[in-house]
Amino acid sequence: MGTRLLYGLKTDDASWLRQFYPARRLFEAAAKLGLDFDAMILPPWADPRPVVKACSGHTALLRGELSTDIYRMLEDARIPCVNPACAHALARDKAASAVFFRSIGARHPSTALIMSPSDALLPFPFVAKPRYGKMGRGVALIENLGRWSEWLGEHASEDGVIIQEFLPSTEGRDLRFFFAAWEGTGNPVCVRRQGGGFLSNAHAGAIMDRYTPPDWLDTEARRIFLQSKLVYGTVDFLFEADGGFSVCELNSCPGFEELERATGLDAASAILRSVLGLA
Repeated sequence: MGTRLLYGLKTDDASWLRQFYPARRLFEAAAKLGLDFDAMILPPWADPRPVVKACSGHTALLRGELSTDIYRMLEDARIPCVNPACAHALARDKAASAVFFRSIGARHPSTALIMSPSDALLPFPFVAKPRYGKMGRGVALIENLGRWSEWLGEHASEDGVIIQEFLPSTEGRDLRFFFAAWEGTGNPVCVRRQGGGFLSNAHAGAIMDRYTPPDWLDTEARRIFLQSKLVYGTVDFLFEADGGFSVCELNSCPGFEELERATGLDAASAILRSVLGLA
């Protein structure tokens, strides 16, 4: 059994798989590990059935802009998926994630799903984000009703949107625990992400550095990750004013370019080792 990387990209140009940083690095890591490895692009307009068939007899590693339906199609065909459909759906849906965090007793900022402009709001300022957002897209600090109306005009969805308590102590920074089958280092790898503005995402210009978390937080991150059923991925925490931390979100398809640059670690190999079930 080999590994088949299925990448959701808004192109059907297969040459992107050798140019796009994460895909290129996964090819390099697979060659280093001597794996049976290949990759395919699935653009949003394409029929998924041919790629599902091509994954038959292998483990599918899914990344990029792929719907949960694709995960389920693969699993219905008895093709193992990394990450599994249930974990991907949980990480993708910020409303479901908030319910999950509460259900396991994890410290989490007050969060509400807004289905209508008339729904009750949190006190200003609060953070607004798309329910199914990614890479910080659409995440904004809402300071008054005018900004809220403006934001809704751009991001309102029949699936609802998320509003969350704003923690001034964490503005522009967070902690990311990256779980994978790291070789020669501890698991997980913890980094601090720091941006010049409101967001801490690498694509928004934030930088990372290694961070040694308190033991209790490392234990909490491991507990949350284990219960999420992710095989690899991240658990992100916000800084609290009292020196504590609140879990913010899960990520089932984290980027790793800045992580590799900042730490010198081989994240691509660690991901593939996770697919293979290697400790």
